[in-house]
Amino acid sequence: MDQSYMVFVYGTLKRNQPNHHYLSSAKFITEATCCEKFPLVIASKYNIPFAIKKPGSGFRIKGELFAIDEETLAKLDELENHPTLYVRQVQSFETTDGKIVEAWVYLLQEYKPEMLELEFYESYSSEGKHGKQYVASDDDLTKPQDIMDVSRTN
Repeated sequence: MDQSYMVFVYGTLKRNQPNHHYLSSAKFITEATCCEKFPLVIASKYNIPFAIKKPGSGFRIKGELFAIDEETLAKLDELENHPTLYVRQVQSFETTDGKIVEAWVYLLQEYKPEMLELEFYESYSSEGKHGKQYVASDDDLTKPQDIMDVSRTN
């Protein structure tokens, strides 16, 4: 039997969001909330949602838990450019029925201080009231400094 991993997604990988197709073989478990607060911002010219690795700031981010296999985990690592751009780490999450579970989450580890001056969000939707719809791109964003160069929104 293949190894199964639990992953928490908070941005474009959630159901009905632009990159959810990366989780096409994943099993949705439940909606959940981070037990710890993190800043969730929308930044760059692509309006990317970033959960910043700065625990204690921001909100207890709302998202979704999925069970994924090793192949999907590898695809997510590539998409999130782990460990160069995002770092994948285990965090605790509270499910809708009050249970505490541990799962992987991708957090932005290197960021410009100005990103902490942006509005923080509790949850993300590309079509949200913020008016910052996600912009898919084929640009090479494999280097953190490329994202940091475009960390401010309009």
